Amino acid sequence: MTVSRWHVALFLLVALAGTSAVLTYAAAPPRIVGTAKFPITVKAGDYDLLAQVAELPAGSMFPKHTHGGPVVVQVITGQITIVDASGEKTVKAGGMFTEIPGVVHWAVNRGPVTTRLAVSYLIPKGAEVITFVK
Repeated sequence: MTVSRWHVALFLLVALAGTSAVLTYAAAPPRIVGTAKFPITVKAGDYDLLAQVAELPAGSMFPKHTHGGPVVVQVITGQITIVDASGEKTVKAGGMFTEIPGVVHWAVNRGPVTTRLAVSYLIPKGAEVITFVK
């Protein structure tokens, strides 16, 4: 690796400035673009927190299932329609929703693009993350 005169000059400038050197960044700092709060009550015990990124191509579905613990989902891209006994709800990119343990539901991507989801499960030790239902 070659070191240019510019790199040496930058190093010397920072070294000479000591602890008073202030770094600036061309890029803006991260910003929060969406937040959702969901109250979740859990029993005492040991749990696993599992995080996944899932993709559903346009027109695909995730069949009927339940979860062994509470689930929080954020739609990163696209949209997803969640269906359960209470009806259906479509959530678009940036939106969030929860899935209640033991409640049978399914999901479908009725949009024109692949949907990407960030999914977090809080699963009691020994419980199944997902159980498919016929």
